[in-house]
Amino acid sequence: MSRHAALPVRVAARLLLRNPDGAVLLFPYRPPALGGRIAYWFTPGGGVQAGESLADAACRECREETGYPLADPGEPLARRQFAMRLPDGREVWADEHYFHVRVGRIALLQDGWSEQEQASMGAGRWFDSAALAAAPQPVFPEHLPAILAAADARDAQATRHDVRDGDTLLPKK
Repeated sequence: MSRHAALPVRVAARLLLRNPDGAVLLFPYRPPALGGRIAYWFTPGGGVQAGESLADAACRECREETGYPLADPGEPLARRQFAMRLPDGREVWADEHYFHVRVGRIALLQDGWSEQEQASMGAGRWFDSAALAAAPQPVFPEHLPAILAAADARDAQATRHDVRDGDTLLPKK
């Protein structure tokens, strides 16, 4: 039996929020032990509460961490599983589900942040692909550019048009 099999599982809903320019929203993790320096960047989201669906957790986390009232995140695009240590010191097996959501130009609010988030998170920042590639600290999930490329490919497939009835373009159903 692996050491990870004994860890409690923490299911989480995470958001890949993209603005109209395609930039993704990330938050800096600034643990007090580092004196406010950024340890890494991460996507908004968090643990699923008892009785909550993944989609409901994504909507709640979006509202709490950004102030944006997300109504429907769709289906998860990606999943990531790994051992992690929570800020309170507990070690868990993280089971993260990533939702890709395109949003307009939204004003980011911190009104819903918990005490722990206020103590360890900084203001969110939108990263385009160049900024993401040049980030001076680690970005999680590690393969975020590939996940975003898969999201773009999925979106392009969903909006692809077929030619029917001569030259009339109709949306693919």
